[in-house]
Amino acid sequence: MLSQAKRGRALPPLRYLIGSLVWTLFQFDPLLGQGLSEDIPTTDLGAKPENASAIVVTIQDKDSEQESIQFWVENLDASSSLDRRRAEQALLAAGPSILESLPKRVPGHSIEAAERLTRVREILSAQKDAAVKPSSQGFISLSGVKTFGAALEKIGLEAGVSFHHSIDENDPIEMVSQSLPFWHALDLLLDQKKLDINFYGGGSKTLQLVRRRDGRPSRVDSADYRSVFRLEPISVSAKRTLRQTALGGVNIALEVCWEPQVTPIGISFPLQKLKATLDSGGILLPQRSGGTVDVATTSEIAFAECNLPLQLPSGKSERIVSLKGIMRTMIPGPKKRFEIPLLSGSGEMTIDAMTVSLDAVKETDQLYQVAISIDLVEAGRSLESHRQWVFENRVFLERQDGTSIEHLGFEILRQTESGFGVSYLFNIKSDPSVLTLVYESPTSVSSKDIEFELKEIPLP
Repeated sequence: MLSQAKRGRALPPLRYLIGSLVWTLFQFDPLLGQGLSEDIPTTDLGAKPENASAIVVTIQDKDSEQESIQFWVENLDASSSLDRRRAEQALLAAGPSILESLPKRVPGHSIEAAERLTRVREILSAQKDAAVKPSSQGFISLSGVKTFGAALEKIGLEAGVSFHHSIDENDPIEMVSQSLPFWHALDLLLDQKKLDINFYGGGSKTLQLVRRRDGRPSRVDSADYRSVFRLEPISVSAKRTLRQTALGGVNIALEVCWEPQVTPIGISFPLQKLKATLDSGGILLPQRSGGTVDVATTSEIAFAECNLPLQLPSGKSERIVSLKGIMRTMIPGPKKRFEIPLLSGSGEMTIDAMTVSLDAVKETDQLYQVAISIDLVEAGRSLESHRQWVFENRVFLERQDGTSIEHLGFEILRQTESGFGVSYLFNIKSDPSVLTLVYESPTSVSSKDIEFELKEIPLP
């Protein structure tokens, strides 16, 4: 049994120490060049590992499940705030199956630890009853949250994102009673503290909060929130070409953000679906070039920019009262893990609509080339003009002890309407026959047309 005499001092079994080590590695922030520390105000509860089973696997042994749960519950009251946050996230990552083994209260726990335990039980209970979906499909409630740090903590927990900032976490905030989508909830908080987001200062699961510049309008008033997306016009330019009047037009630069844990495979705007209503009552149509505006996305940063071209207004107008349109999106499903032993030099594995095949293993110049094929049934638009997502999937070799060998680079061998072939280069210093090829990828893609409306856009 774990002692509660010393907060956070109880020693877990070896496998839990390994789990903590894995979690610590996930917490390291390479962009900042340092690990999370107590003297930098950082809310990191949402910094969920790419593969959450790195935590779950440490408590899958039913004979010792209670012991591991007790360890994490004990550390909800640890002396280090980072340890307390790790413990809470570990319990959440374990999922609703631990609810029956999770105590409702622990005698001697601090008020903060009791609040964390209650929050864990509420979230897991909601997941079990399907009363609340993940923030990528539902809403975040900040009801009862009174401080800036607590609000970021709540948002981070439910959205799988961390925040880097220099604001006092004890700063009071105006409480928000209604449940809101991720971006709407975050924007309300940022508007209160006059903050903005520097996407380039964060990472794939980290957002850097900075002081906003003078004159920057309210984030909430400027944006439209749709599903996991946030749209905001950031600039408007107009050009009139005197010798070729057809070349003139109005360009609206648009910022499209998505929840950091849900990177879309592709985004496009069909221009003929755009319709702008002017304050003069006139209608501003898209330029006659037609077609679509495709937006490139990446998992490394949770936003992209594009330009929507419109015709010049015919009369005097000061603003666009309403800009309506459709955003076509492709969202990947959950990531699945394909495993093929290198021993045979060939083989394949199929999950859902995706098949991964090991085509060849070849040694060249003390390095190994591992050629694989990936094929999708009814790939459609997911491979039509948005192929970058398939090359962002993680590919590695796994040793028998669970450690991995990352590839040194890759070469595209073929591309077809339904798939592609790639050769990955590995530096293998041991017997390759005992290694397993691992390919992690979404195996399904959902397409959806999302209507949007942007209001009160000033014209130049």
